[in-house]
Amino acid sequence: MGSSTTSRFAYSAVIATLDRPALLAAALDSLVQQTRPPSRIIVVDASHRDETKAVVDRLRDRVPMLYLRSPTQSAAQQRNLGAASVSTPFIAFIDDDVVLPARTFSRLVAPFEGENGEEIGGVAGRIQDLGHSKPRGLLWWYYRLQAGYPHPNFGARLMGAAVNTLPCYEEQSGLIPSDWLNTTCVLYRTDLFLRERFPDFQGYSFMEDVHLSARIAKTHRLYFDGEAIYEHHSAPTVFKQNQAAHAAAAIQNRRIVARDVLSIGGFELELKMLLHRLFCTVAFARSRKEGWLSAVRGTWS
Repeated sequence: MGSSTTSRFAYSAVIATLDRPALLAAALDSLVQQTRPPSRIIVVDASHRDETKAVVDRLRDRVPMLYLRSPTQSAAQQRNLGAASVSTPFIAFIDDDVVLPARTFSRLVAPFEGENGEEIGGVAGRIQDLGHSKPRGLLWWYYRLQAGYPHPNFGARLMGAAVNTLPCYEEQSGLIPSDWLNTTCVLYRTDLFLRERFPDFQGYSFMEDVHLSARIAKTHRLYFDGEAIYEHHSAPTVFKQNQAAHAAAAIQNRRIVARDVLSIGGFELELKMLLHRLFCTVAFARSRKEGWLSAVRGTWS
């Protein structure tokens, strides 16, 4: 591949992080070993200590790095801050707790190089051992009510009160069209990202990726690559450890996405939110996981 073609599809990687230097080190190491490495890695740090900067400094001789301190602990705001320093045609967002196989970004860049690449706005990878199971029975009818239409598996959909599902990999494979993309490992056209940007969500930025990607989907296609599989350690954060606050933020931000992106409001929105709260309550009660009662209280707060 010629250097001019390579530069046309060059990307910068933005990583927001908070007090997870060991996980970040593993993520960065897998990123610099890509067969198609980034032109630059931008780490936006909201940590309380200096360990993260030390991790970045150790890798400066392997790939161009930019270290930025963030005044706020918000993944959405940190990512917007990092994106302001991007000059490449493409921008990648990567969580600080992933480990990527060496060909991950070769796969994510490839669709943009194809015949219809100009129509694509973003491509995301697939988290190992995580997907959307084909719904049956009452769950299928729940999705049917929220969506307002039937679908064989409701995979990779955004519907109702901002109910977003991953692809149903048992029935969907290859490049999977989607209504939304997550930011765990995703590649966007930089101009489209700068047109939309992440919303100004505070604290735990739940659904900021849905809010962004669904707006991009209004003009360009989005895909999950079912073969670009990577590890996501999903380490707990201070936000997720507070079950009530986590659940309350999830409800609040779903309402924002439903209103701002899906244009659902009034009685319809209240009905769909009520249905979703009931669904979450039953799901938490059936799981009996630690903190489930706090999660229920947050859902109804």
